[in-house]
Amino acid sequence: MRLFIVFMVFALLLASCNFPSPALQREDVPLYIPPVGQVFFPAPTPTPDPTAFIKLGDEVLLPLGSLAFAPLASVDSSGQPVTLSLGEDKAVLNNADETLFFSITSEPAGINADASACLAYLLNRMRADIPGLSVSETAEVSAPGLSGVQTELSGTLLDAPMQGRLAAFLVQSRCLSVMGAAVRENPQELWLETGQFAFEKLLGGLRILPPGSAPACLIATDPEYAFSPDNPIRVGTVNLYDGISRMEAYLNTLRGPNMEEISYIRLSPQFNAQDEVVDAYQITYSGLDSPVILYFSIYSYSTPMAPLGFTCEAAFPLQQP
Repeated sequence: MRLFIVFMVFALLLASCNFPSPALQREDVPLYIPPVGQVFFPAPTPTPDPTAFIKLGDEVLLPLGSLAFAPLASVDSSGQPVTLSLGEDKAVLNNADETLFFSITSEPAGINADASACLAYLLNRMRADIPGLSVSETAEVSAPGLSGVQTELSGTLLDAPMQGRLAAFLVQSRCLSVMGAAVRENPQELWLETGQFAFEKLLGGLRILPPGSAPACLIATDPEYAFSPDNPIRVGTVNLYDGISRMEAYLNTLRGPNMEEISYIRLSPQFNAQDEVVDAYQITYSGLDSPVILYFSIYSYSTPMAPLGFTCEAAFPLQQP
């Protein structure tokens, strides 16, 4: 009972208290005032590097052009490999969906030619193949050890709109051309975002070989080329009777790694995994520990190369049938 009375008295005292108002007015201020003139902005979003996905492969040769270059291996985030078709004086590359094309070509130049004359000649020839070809003013362009001229291109290629670039150089009395093109509906976006950077990367991978230092033929980089019946040397045939002469014309030009003369014996034909008939030849040369077998197909043709570990005394005397 006593505790209840004390509680009631304390409650009445609190109710009867009148607290005086403060004499001074208080203004609320922020806990932090930034310095005058200092403005804070959010960190900018990093701009993607357009060359991040452009990769180059192992260097290959164009023997007739006295040129080595690093081919494009991939050009975009898909990582899909770029296809390379290689000859003695030309190379063609395209991406997986065939919307980006690149080429490197070397051909004899005219008398007293220069890079500008090479470019004019190439453009004149292209007008027959690219309807509506339109070109920009020429501009200077450089590659390792080279200076030349280039122009922007547009028109129709493979029945689709095309946007691209063509560069020309004079190399050891030959016209060297490098072309890149985006081919699809509205190709400008693809060319500006990917194509032009891949083109510049390809230019940067060129290397001119000293006169006389280029091998006379292409050397394969695939270790199975010619050594596997599933990856034969494709010499083609004009008729059913010249297959053997074409294979042996190849073998008569082939040499060992140090230009050794080779000997060969024709073995029995056989089937490969694709049920294709391939011809086999046993090869020996001085210094070879044991004979090796090289395989040929006369039923299709691709630019012949020397197998890895071999070379040649001259360009293989075989033209596409």
